[in-house]
Amino acid sequence: MQFSKKEEYLREKDKKLKKIIDLNGHIAFQPNKKNQFDTLVGIVISQFISTKAANSIFKKIRENFNSEYLNEKHFQNLKINEIKMLGLSVNKAKTIKEISNLFLDKKIEDLSMLKDQELNQKLLSIFGVGPWSVNMFEIFCLGKLDIFSSKDAGLRLA
Repeated sequence: MQFSKKEEYLREKDKKLKKIIDLNGHIAFQPNKKNQFDTLVGIVISQFISTKAANSIFKKIRENFNSEYLNEKHFQNLKINEIKMLGLSVNKAKTIKEISNLFLDKKIEDLSMLKDQELNQKLLSIFGVGPWSVNMFEIFCLGKLDIFSSKDAGLRLA
């Protein structure tokens, strides 16, 4: 199997990562920079639950709106309780509603244009968004490769 230089480096430096990389093979990393709202909602959904459960809930919500990607307008006229009924906790529904309002009010626009400190301040000011969520956004939306989330349950278990 052909690995990238970065994968080979990790395989050489860490026995546990070598096993994981060998088991999973090459993973093509493709950040989703265009759909920042959708990515943030996905991150909120995935907090404190398994990836399988999060993907199931996320898929159900997208299907509810008959949309490949979620946007702030989907939640514009929904109350927190209505968002909760999509399979979320009250706190996750509240967070999604707040993110939606921030996008609608143009208080959040293109987050990729912000410097690291500004991005952290903007996202951490949102109810229900903590350092883990910011790290996940930086990795999976902005494509930053120099982020390590030491609090990630999956990484701790590996």
